[in-house]
Amino acid sequence: MSSEQNKELVKNTWTAFAKGDIKTAFANMADNVSWLVPGNTLGVSGVKRGKDEILKFMSGIGDVFPEGMHSQITRAYADGDTVILELTNKAKVKNGKSYENEYCFVFELENGKIRRIREYTDTQKAADILFS
Repeated sequence: MSSEQNKELVKNTWTAFAKGDIKTAFANMADNVSWLVPGNTLGVSGVKRGKDEILKFMSGIGDVFPEGMHSQITRAYADGDTVILELTNKAKVKNGKSYENEYCFVFELENGKIRRIREYTDTQKAADILFS
């Protein structure tokens, strides 16, 4: 696939995730997909391996943001099999606070499927909103 096709696949996958359409999102992922959240804040850091672990991770996010999360992609870059998305996530937290944070995701594709995801965000900002 071309860089542009990879970029569209990743954007469509992220949009499906944001809408809660896990079936569509998972269709674009390799069975052995991994999702890395660096750091040690919030208890969600580490590598999620495979669709089952990612589904468990995503359902935990739903518990924190019971009304769902609004995700706006602000920029998308593609070079070969690597796609980078910059986006803003906004939501109402179960504690009543408003959440807004900037994210950068790096997606690596293999054979037309998303194989690796690396997520970068201000985890201290997230912790301040979620736990203070």
